[in-house]
Amino acid sequence: MPEQSMPYGSGKPVWARNDLEEGGGNSGLNQRRNNTSGNSNGSYQRGGDGGYQYQPPQLTGVKYAEQQTEVLEDTMRTHVQAETTANTVLATLHAQRQQLQNANEDTWAMRTNVALAQREIKELQQKAWLKKRRLYGIIGLLAFVDLMLFVRIVQCGGSFFCRRY
Repeated sequence: MPEQSMPYGSGKPVWARNDLEEGGGNSGLNQRRNNTSGNSNGSYQRGGDGGYQYQPPQLTGVKYAEQQTEVLEDTMRTHVQAETTANTVLATLHAQRQQLQNANEDTWAMRTNVALAQREIKELQQKAWLKKRRLYGIIGLLAFVDLMLFVRIVQCGGSFFCRRY
C-alpha cells in the first residue's frame, strides 16, 4: 500500500522521495538500464534489436502506475495550492488598488478644499483690512474733533460755552 501523503503537498514530492526505490540506487525510477533487453548503452527506450520502443523502468515493490498516480496527485495538490495563492494575491492587489484610488480621490478633494479655504482666507483678510482702515479713519476724525473741542475750551477760558456779550 502506498504511503498516505498530507493534503496540499507534503513538503517533498513523491517522485523525489527515496522510499520508492527499494534496492538502494540500482532499482526504481533511477534505473536507466534495461538489462533484460541486452542493450548496454544505458537507454531504456532502445530495444535489443536497435529499434526504438519504450521499455518502462523495472520497479520492485511498488507498481509503476501507483507511483505515477501519487506523482499526479501531488502535482494537482501543488497546482491547487498555487492557484489559491494566485487568487489570494490578485484579491490583495485589487484591494490595494481600491485603497490607492480612494487615497487619490481623497487627495484631490483635500487639494480642492485647501484652495477654497485659501480663497476664503484672502477674502476675510481683505474685509479685515477694510474694517481696520475705516476704524483708523474714525479714530482720526474723533482725534480732530477732540482737538477742536480742546482748542475751544482753551479759547473760552475753561468753559465749554463761550459768552461774548
